[in-house]
Amino acid sequence: MGCSKQNYIFLNTTFEDLEIHVDDVLPRQARSPKTLTGYGSLPRCLSTFPKGGKPSDYDPVLLSYFEDIICSSSTLVDNAHYNPYRYLILPMALESDGLYHATLAIAANTLCLSDSRYRLPALEHHHCALVYLKEILGHKTWGEKELDEILGLVLMLCWFDISDNSRPSWVTHLSGFQDLIRTRQERPGRSFHSQTLSGFFNRYFAFHLVLARTAFRVDIPNYKLPTSTDFMIESPDTIDPYMGFSQSLLLLIDRVTELAWSKEDEQINISPSTVHTLKKDLEDIQQRLPSEQIDPTTECASIAEANRLGALLLLHETCSPKSASANKPSLPIFDQEEKNQFVKRILSLIMGKKANMMRTAALPLWPLFLAGCCARGDEERVIVLRLFEELNDIRRFGNISPAKEVIEMVWRRRDLLADEGKRQSVDTKLKKDPLRGARFTWEHAMVMLGDWKLSLT
Repeated sequence: MGCSKQNYIFLNTTFEDLEIHVDDVLPRQARSPKTLTGYGSLPRCLSTFPKGGKPSDYDPVLLSYFEDIICSSSTLVDNAHYNPYRYLILPMALESDGLYHATLAIAANTLCLSDSRYRLPALEHHHCALVYLKEILGHKTWGEKELDEILGLVLMLCWFDISDNSRPSWVTHLSGFQDLIRTRQERPGRSFHSQTLSGFFNRYFAFHLVLARTAFRVDIPNYKLPTSTDFMIESPDTIDPYMGFSQSLLLLIDRVTELAWSKEDEQINISPSTVHTLKKDLEDIQQRLPSEQIDPTTECASIAEANRLGALLLLHETCSPKSASANKPSLPIFDQEEKNQFVKRILSLIMGKKANMMRTAALPLWPLFLAGCCARGDEERVIVLRLFEELNDIRRFGNISPAKEVIEMVWRRRDLLADEGKRQSVDTKLKKDPLRGARFTWEHAMVMLGDWKLSLT
């Protein structure tokens, strides 16, 4: 497999070829030709591979898998308006060597969750994508097309690391992504295609950064969230089929994280009125379905509601004196029973409609993770474990297993602290524990596991 500049030719790869190679990893409801027929925007027989060098035998299947399976399940609505991976990124991958290799790397890494034979192709394509990025970053100047290509490539490398058990380097790519977006915004006179890409790049950055800040301390210099107009696809209250909830909710979650990280490692005087306003906004927000036709089986509204409940649970944790920092006075806004009800409502909502919720990458992993970390009863814990097992069985998302490990670490630590016979000795150790600065219990768990940087997107 070569990493040099390539020309592309077309190769016939039939649906039957694809089914033979990936049947074991397809969701049950995606295995019939009837279901898959509606997936592709390219003709069923089209695929590409580099003409130069020595392409891997896997390459045609990898590109077909990305187009047929990954693109089809990347959003809740698969059309030109709502699916940026099929209609923006994939065409770029057929023109850019770097994006081509990054695309195949992601496909191979996803297939590797079911078949270890794909691990080597994943690493090879990932290496070629990095080599290409290094080369293009070394250019003295970048035109509009080159800058779009760089941004697309960094986004795909970020995605690859998330799919590879949430490797911490995905945060490094995200930080570089912000710098590139800033550079891009300083370039006037962009084409319509470039402006369309800009909207998706801003959505991707905002979505990943906000949810990252709900999980751990993010050290991105000059952090600035794009305004809603930079990444809006319809109205602010419309559910974004890529995120699974609205831009309005994303901005409310960002306000909660600002509250959480407003001052680190010291006592914070949180105004009850500020918390009350945030809570009321989260309770009153109305998230609307996208205006275009949407398949009712996608459970779009239910996924958005699970995320809203997750935001309320996060606000409770932010104001709780039992957070990892444990330096805040308690607030009369929440009580423990209300928190328990948020956990139960999230789990009940997901359990009731899990079959359709889990079909796409917009599945409510973030609220499930928060509910899992906050679950105290054995019944709730059993449900959480069952849901994570079912998610793992899909073998499509590489950040599921580490999320489950973090939850289990939170449970172990909480159970240890609840042991009355060990409470005194444990509390003494915690006073000397350098991890006490962790803002949330799950962040503390991630540090204990090796400074993980979990992605919940």
